[in-house]
Parts: sequence; C-alpha cells; structure tokens
Amino acid sequence: MHRLYAYQISPRRTLSHFPEAQGGAIDTSPELLKLFEELIPASKVESQSMVHLRSDDPESEPFRNQIRDHFLEICYGNDLQASIHASEIAAKLSLSMDQRSSKHSLLVIDAHELAQTRRIVLWLFPKDDVFRLQTTSKGNQLSVLDDVFSKSSTWRKAAIFFGPNTLHGFRTGRVIDIQSRKTDERAADFWLRLFLNAVYAMDSKNSTSQLVSTLKDAFESSTGPQRDQLFAAMVALPKSPNRNWSYTQIAQQYLDPAYQNSFLNLIPDMVRESSFELDPELFQTKLKFRVFETNEGVWVSCPPDQVGKTVQIDPRRSSIALAGIIKHESIRARHVQ
Repeated sequence: MHRLYAYQISPRRTLSHFPEAQGGAIDTSPELLKLFEELIPASKVESQSMVHLRSDDPESEPFRNQIRDHFLEICYGNDLQASIHASEIAAKLSLSMDQRSSKHSLLVIDAHELAQTRRIVLWLFPKDDVFRLQTTSKGNQLSVLDDVFSKSSTWRKAAIFFGPNTLHGFRTGRVIDIQSRKTDERAADFWLRLFLNAVYAMDSKNSTSQLVSTLKDAFESSTGPQRDQLFAAMVALPKSPNRNWSYTQIAQQYLDPAYQNSFLNLIPDMVRESSFELDPELFQTKLKFRVFETNEGVWVSCPPDQVGKTVQIDPRRSSIALAGIIKHESIRARHVQ
C-alpha cells in the first residue's frame, strides 16, 4: 500500500466555510517515491521533537482527535475513504493558517506500509521563485517558473506518525518546524496546536533540549543575582541525583520567589507542571562553555565549573580575571574555532 496526495494550500483562517482543497491523489512514479523516501532520513524527521495528539473534546470523547481519524482512514481505509480524508486534512490545514504563513504552500501526504504497520508523513513546502535560464544558438532567455515549491526551504514543516489500526495507534509522532526553536505558543500556533491539535511530548531528549533552550533565554535576558542563580542551576542540574523534574520544581529549588515568574513565563502553562526525565550528558553537551566578551574585544570561553576558580567575576565592577597555564597558542580569523 502506497498512497500519495498533493494539495496547494492558501491561508483561510478567516473564512467561515470549509474551503475546497485544490489537488488530490498523485500517480506514484518510482522517481517520486524515491525522492520522498530519501527525504525522511535527510530531514531527520524521525529524530525531531516528539508530540502527542490531544483530544478534541476531553470530556465527551477523551480519545478522539480529528487528524488521527484522518490518518487511520488514509492508511487503513479504501481508496475513496482515503481520498476524502486526505482532502479534509488539506482543508483543515488551510483553515489553520493566516496571512503570516506563505501565500501558497504545497502539502504532500505520503502514506505507506512500514514493516507490520503503516506510516503517514505530512510535508509542507512553501512556494518559491525559481528562474530558468535557457541558452541556445539564437540567444539566452531567463524566465520565472510558476507553481514551484521548495523542499529544502527553512520554512518547511513536517509531521510523521505510524501505528496499527487500534485505539493507541497514531497518537504519538514527530514534527519539524524549522522556523521555531522552542515550544512556545507562537511556534505551536498553526502547525502544532491549530492543525494537529498536539502538544510536545516530554521525552528525555526533547525535554532536555527544551530546558537548555529556556535556561539560555532566561540567563541572557537577566542580570545580577537572578543571572547568578540561573547559572548555578545550569551547573547543579546535571550533577543532581534527581533525574525527574518539572519546570516549576526547577524554579522553586534554584530561584528566589522574586525571580521564578520571569523564568516560568517563558514556558507554556500546559508544560510547567509536566514531569520529564533529564538527560545529564545531553544537558552538558549543550552547555559546554560560558562565553564572555569584554569592551576591549577580548573573548573568554570557559567550562561552567571553572567560573569562580580559574575565571573570577566581579559583579560590582562587571569585570573578569583569568589565571591559568597556557597550553596552546594560535592566531585565527575568528575568536571561536
């Protein structure tokens, strides 16, 4: 089983009616199938942020998600059912997008067998301006190709889900949203929240990466004692015997009450109390160095645990002092290798 659908999507969030999708089933040529097969490992979508689909109506139908219903029909229904549900996915995406999104985008739905189960991949590519240069004996001609979509654009998005045709299939997947760097409401607005109705899963790898990103943002936007406490948290967290945390617990343990809200305000309400497992090794690889730049153009890069030892900071004078033995010296074009 291999089904491929393509639709041209335009922002329609302000419409009161369900838009008619432009597109449909695509003939699956070997070249096209090979392209999308290779795009999965090339984009690393299978190792991207994990998400859980939420219930559309938690009280009356706690296990129902509209997008998941569409996935199941496309992967396990007959050809007619699959085509109808693919069109409804395209229409729902159009209604989730506003004018901040690309004026025209290409949605590709790729559903296929995977071992003993089935998998569906959604790709969203923005429209691009592409030039074609034709050189002949009669002269050169430069033209603009219409309806061209970029598969490598930094604006592309993707979602991948798989599973059996059971109550628990297709509930957890992975997403790419290259525009967004962390799980805030703005990044989640149309692709994650409005379209998929999903939330980021608190798996160890993803939650640790998100924690590091949040701590960096909080550190760089703070000063004085608040910055010192955030830095102390960065040093202490990977060494703590406790592996299970929530953002609220971190704030309460490492920050004074006066600083807790400014840290927690960087995190969506739905995530603050969620427990996750910290990956100490991953945490430390993402926070290897603390970097200082002086007014004189001098850069100092040091491991966090050397601050207060070989590197001394005087917060009153906003000055830095370094004492150590030179191991190697070189001249470079950049201060960081």
